[in-house]
Amino acid sequence: MPATMCCSYKVSRRGLLLMTMLTFLFAVIFIAVGSVSARFGSSFVSEANVYCQEMCLLEDMHDDVVGCNCEWNPPGTSLPTIFFLSPAIGMIVVGIFTFFTSILGCLGAIRERNLMLSGYICALLLVIILQFSFGVAAATVATGNSAQVQGPLNGVLKKNYKLFDWQSMEIFFPEACYAGSKTEQVGDPALNETYTYHFPLCRFDGGCVYNDPEAVGTPLYDLQNMCCDSDRNCASNNKAQCMSGEQCVVSFLARVGAPIAVVAFLALIIEISALVFACIIRVGTADRKYGDRA
Repeated sequence: MPATMCCSYKVSRRGLLLMTMLTFLFAVIFIAVGSVSARFGSSFVSEANVYCQEMCLLEDMHDDVVGCNCEWNPPGTSLPTIFFLSPAIGMIVVGIFTFFTSILGCLGAIRERNLMLSGYICALLLVIILQFSFGVAAATVATGNSAQVQGPLNGVLKKNYKLFDWQSMEIFFPEACYAGSKTEQVGDPALNETYTYHFPLCRFDGGCVYNDPEAVGTPLYDLQNMCCDSDRNCASNNKAQCMSGEQCVVSFLARVGAPIAVVAFLALIIEISALVFACIIRVGTADRKYGDRA
């Protein structure tokens, strides 16, 4: 039976060469995107640690700094951070592994060696599994659906988001995330020290703060009411000023996880195609069996 054009030995061999070249390119992209995301996430951790060190220097603030652990030496953030760094680190590892796997596939397509093709198929299967896993992990981080986001991270900030200075992390959050402000007494009351916290105008979970009795007579009162729509939800038509704490967290996580998820899932199409071509070459086709090669 003559082989169809889509499954012919020659087309499969050329297809594998093309797919391995593309996976080689994606390997470089994986490493680059993973490195940028990891650096971005690491910068967040560094800035959070600096914020905590500054806050913990205030007298008697050891038990009251939201998102910080002042008992450590040096003090640092207690917010969970490894969960959004893990996909980036994992993608770097996958990129390195994909780099060498694509070289093996290219050599297998050129030399048509049984051992090379078998090794390439096994290695590529592992790459696909790992890549899919890290892609899913990055997607859950980017959408805020990760268990670490819904649990420890949001759990720390939800009730105390007004006692965390969002402006100290302004390079990671939109301006609306620190549009509100309130001055609180900190440290030893006898010293009469104060600190101005900046925070989102809407509630952490998306509701609005309407007629806040604690803000009556202050500019914050009018700003909070301005961010309430007719249903008492955070006004979605004014994102420049009105955001919830949860939206702020997700906006940061999307910048960390979304690029990783996108490149991970895009590359799967190419890698699955390469896997099919490699299997056809390994098994042979009706017009040319593997054992009939010259």
